[in-house]
Amino acid sequence: MDMWEKINAVQRMQDYIHQHLDENITLDDICRAAKYSKWHSFRMFKEIFGKTPFEYIRALRLTNAARNIRANSGDNILDVALNTGFSSHEGFSKAFHAYFGVNPGKYRNHLPRRFMYFDPTPIVQYYLLLNSKEHINMAENQRTVTVTVVEKPKCKLILKRGVKSTDYFSYCAEMGCDTWEILENVEQTLNKDKPCLELSANMVTPNKGVPFVELPPSMITPGTSKAACALEVSADYNLKIPDGFEIVDLPPFLYMWFQGAPYEDENCFGDAHEEMAKTIANYKPELYGYEFAEDSAPHFHYGTSAATGCKEMIPVRRL
Repeated sequence: MDMWEKINAVQRMQDYIHQHLDENITLDDICRAAKYSKWHSFRMFKEIFGKTPFEYIRALRLTNAARNIRANSGDNILDVALNTGFSSHEGFSKAFHAYFGVNPGKYRNHLPRRFMYFDPTPIVQYYLLLNSKEHINMAENQRTVTVTVVEKPKCKLILKRGVKSTDYFSYCAEMGCDTWEILENVEQTLNKDKPCLELSANMVTPNKGVPFVELPPSMITPGTSKAACALEVSADYNLKIPDGFEIVDLPPFLYMWFQGAPYEDENCFGDAHEEMAKTIANYKPELYGYEFAEDSAPHFHYGTSAATGCKEMIPVRRL
């Protein structure tokens, strides 16, 4: 069996689980979706996700329950348990405490120390992006990437540093992708209160979502890497930050905002990243009186979607 046969089999199992999460899922059901024996299906799933199918299902159900508890404060805990696939209040509370480190009742008003929302990417999309040479082509012709010089004012970054990771995927594997979920719950972010950049009136402010950032050497602390997940907040931000995070000052700096074109198929986001990488590699800022300055300020990688395209922000300085 080659790698892509295995990935496609695991994708079928993943799809089945998500489509039937509210039902009583058995190993036989999952194996039929994979079209392989129980032994092969179980082994492939564990190899790709690092979880057994039932560990995966439990993590999904607990995540859904946690979100329901925070979003619907009046809901009875037993109702939440039953609605997310658990058969009893006691079993749900025990599993919830083991996973989040806090009882469901206390979770409503207190973000736990172990905050582990489980939001797995469709595994085929993950491997398409990881192995860009295998991507399907989005179009016959290269699409447009718009480049705009913008000035980011002084602000602060709430961030969690990587230790050995150097890119998005190694960071997620090392630190956990729940880092994004934690930062999205931080109050008074720039994209809620004010724009992070001073832009023309007809330009959409780019600070949407929590970016992955590559830090310059001057911002890397001993025992950490250049990789980080960071949220921009106002320069006068003084509220409590989540455990395990730190807050640092970010001086004003010039950036080039690279905005990729939208695309039709959400499965093609890997191509969008490949297009962007090629554009940036071939771009000559010197022709416009600038040079890249990634040694002086962070490089921001914003989220990619079919509706908004790929977005990156790279520091520059005037020549």
